[in-house]
Amino acid sequence: MNDANQKQRIPQAVRSAKMQQRLSEAAYNIIRDGGYANFRTSAVAKAAGVSQGAQLHHYPTKNSLAVAALDYAYRQYHQQFEANYAMIDECDDLLDLIFKDFKDFYLSGYFSTALDILISGGKNEDLKEQLVAITLDNRTAIERVWLEELINDGWPLALAEEILALSHSIVRGFAARALVINDQAQFDRLLFRWRAMVKSLEGEKNNVVQRFELKKSSN
Repeated sequence: MNDANQKQRIPQAVRSAKMQQRLSEAAYNIIRDGGYANFRTSAVAKAAGVSQGAQLHHYPTKNSLAVAALDYAYRQYHQQFEANYAMIDECDDLLDLIFKDFKDFYLSGYFSTALDILISGGKNEDLKEQLVAITLDNRTAIERVWLEELINDGWPLALAEEILALSHSIVRGFAARALVINDQAQFDRLLFRWRAMVKSLEGEKNNVVQRFELKKSSN
């Protein structure tokens, strides 16, 4: 079978998806390596090894490439999340697995690049709306999974939400701080302290669960 016949057998949707993947990956890599401030759309087609026309067909504007690059970052990290989540039946402590997932994301190049796109690209209101929507879609889905697991582990909804929100803030804050001062030892020490504080709430967790059960049984 010659190449022409083989191409004819590949559905157009599949070929388009592959092309978009190459372009979004190239855009992500360029922004990661050079920053969004230096991002030029003319470099994307060359990095992806495609024609300028092919690029313009799929992503005609800088904004569309920025959106594609951000989506690529989140999609790539989702593979790591799935690997982390697959360990849930083997992990000794759910909190440790959640902290690992947060560290894997916030201390990764995916987060730093996504943050660069969000901050720099967010100055354009139309682009900002799209970037925020993609971020919420991707991160909310992951947070929802961990929230459900905490609830399944016996934590009441309100406490589970607070644990996740504060854990996000701590890990994300240190990720931002690492751009200036990267003190891994301090980060590990303080995260361990936060873990101990959360664990100390387990007694309150049990009391709350009991109160919920008592209230439910009295109705």
